[in-house]
Amino acid sequence: MPDSMTAEKTRGFITIATGEEKYYRFAVNLLMSYKLYCPDPLPFAIMCDQENAHTAEFDQVVLFRKSEHPYFDKFELLKLAPFDETIFVDADCLAYGDLNEFWAYFAGGGDFTAAGMNFPIDDKGGLFQRDEIGEYRDRVLWKPSIHGGLYFIRRGAQCDAIYKDCQNIAKHYDAYRWPDYCAPYADEPVLCLAMAANGCRAMDADPRNYGIPWEVTEMECDILTGKCSYATEWHPRIEHGRMIHWSVRYCGKPLYRFEVEKLNLMLKHHSRPPHGSEGFTLWEKLLYVCRLRLYGMRTWELMTRVARKLVRIITRKDKR
Repeated sequence: MPDSMTAEKTRGFITIATGEEKYYRFAVNLLMSYKLYCPDPLPFAIMCDQENAHTAEFDQVVLFRKSEHPYFDKFELLKLAPFDETIFVDADCLAYGDLNEFWAYFAGGGDFTAAGMNFPIDDKGGLFQRDEIGEYRDRVLWKPSIHGGLYFIRRGAQCDAIYKDCQNIAKHYDAYRWPDYCAPYADEPVLCLAMAANGCRAMDADPRNYGIPWEVTEMECDILTGKCSYATEWHPRIEHGRMIHWSVRYCGKPLYRFEVEKLNLMLKHHSRPPHGSEGFTLWEKLLYVCRLRLYGMRTWELMTRVARKLVRIITRKDKR
């Protein structure tokens, strides 16, 4: 039998980083957290606009030319994903569990799908309205609404067609009407419309997949132990979340930075969760297990905010 008939399908993960170095650091943080929590890690690729010391950590590097609107870069995953089946995870995520469990979650999905929900075509919800999408009006029978940080991609004609429609919709983005919160540009409504036009649905969201700091009403996490619990207004407390999608804004805040420092200490001491603090010095345990470092970071952030506010008040008085 020919090798092409017997070869197994390839599987792996991919993330994206372009531009400033911090986005590459986020991507490496994601990669390292995945490896720490996964007993049998799969190949992990990065799609990026340059090679550097950070991209050298990945199993594969996929170079591409970034678009005028960075949000639209994700469409290139449909064409450039290096595996037969690929799971995309946003670089501003950290793993707190085995992300290989996402394969079971996506097993019943189409050739392209993501976590979210599907609205009836005449429902007022969703990221587009049937009468405001031009020539696509008669091609859609439902309205997927997806989370932009977790996608499943299977190579084939369907993904090729979605990619083609994404390019067309993006080119005429201003000709369609989108929700105000998608201004000036966003990738999710384009992907949702292209998905629907090609018969793809969103997967019903599983709250265990990820917590999102700006959506939760409460959240506790500790990358040393795998603690990842959170609740929102629309689902009860999840005790064992798989990852946190921090977003770039929250990656600058003390809690994310504290988690990354603990991640790097685990790598330094060759420890793994749930016993991530094994090998830590007494001082490191005081700082990171007893959380003194986090308290210090939050105090400094508060002092900085107060100082900036005082400067603005004094400057305003001087102008008067």
